[in-house]
Amino acid sequence: MTASLPQASAPIAVQRRRRLSKVEQARGQQWDAVQRGRYFRRKYQVERVLSTVMLFAVAPLILLLIVLVRLTSKGAGLYRQRRVGLHGETFDVFKLRTMRADAEADGVLRWSTKGDSRITPLGAILRKTHLDELPQLWNVAKGEMSLTGPRPERPEICEKLAQKIDGYYDRTAVKPGITGIAQINLEPDRTIDDVRRKQCLDLHYIENAGLWLDLRMVMATVMRMVGIRGTTVMRWMKLCRRDVLEAQGLLPEDGHRGGSTDCDGVPVVAATSLRVDRPRHPK
Repeated sequence: MTASLPQASAPIAVQRRRRLSKVEQARGQQWDAVQRGRYFRRKYQVERVLSTVMLFAVAPLILLLIVLVRLTSKGAGLYRQRRVGLHGETFDVFKLRTMRADAEADGVLRWSTKGDSRITPLGAILRKTHLDELPQLWNVAKGEMSLTGPRPERPEICEKLAQKIDGYYDRTAVKPGITGIAQINLEPDRTIDDVRRKQCLDLHYIENAGLWLDLRMVMATVMRMVGIRGTTVMRWMKLCRRDVLEAQGLLPEDGHRGGSTDCDGVPVVAATSLRVDRPRHPK
C-alpha cells in the first residue's frame, strides 16, 4: 500500500499568493505615489499661471488694503516673513499686516488668540475675511507656494515643534498652501495637541490629494471669505475629516473646531519656552 504524500502544495500556493499580494500591494503603493507626484507637478504648473491672472485681477484691492492698513495703524501695510516651504527650504511669505508693528517687541513668539490686543481693528476684519492672505498669490506665482496645502510655518517655530512632534517635517513633502484641509476643519492652535491634529490632517491631504478635493477646498475658502459658517461649508463641500482624527485618537474632547486661521507664533502653553532672538533687520 502506497503511503500518501504530504499535502504541501496547498500551503505553498497560499504562501505564493500572499507574497504576490504583498508585491502587488507594494506596486500599488508605488503607483499611487507616482500618480500623486504627477498630479502635484501638473497642479503647480497650472497654479502658477492661474495665480498670476488672479493677482492682476485683485491687485487694485490689495493696493487699496495696503493704503488702509497704513492709514489706520503705524507701520508698513505689507510685510514679509520667513517661512518653511517645500522640502524644508525657506522663503519669504507676503501678507497684509494685521498686528501692531511692535507685536513681538519682547522677542517672544505666540499664537494669535481670540481678542488678541496685538491685532488692529482693521486687522481683525482682514483676518476674519482672510483678505490678509491675498498677497500670497505672488508666492504661488513664483512657485514657492500652492493654492492648497499645509500652511507654512516659521523656521524657528518648526524647530521647536519638530522636537515635540515626530515626523513634523513630513508636511513639507509638498508645497505649502494659502488654504488647507486642516485650516478648514480646525480652530486656531492653542496647545501642542492642536498642532498634532493639524499635522494629521496635513498628512491625510498629502496622501489623498486630487483635483476634486483641491477644487472643493478652494470653493470652501471662498465661501468662508464671504461669511458662510465653517460647519455649513464643510457639510456642503463634504470636507469634514472628523473620522480621520478619530481614527488616530486625536479628536478634541470638547469637539471644538473653527474656520481658516493663520499662526503668527506658537501654542500659548509653550510660549514661555520658545523665546527667540529677533533679527536686527527682519525681512
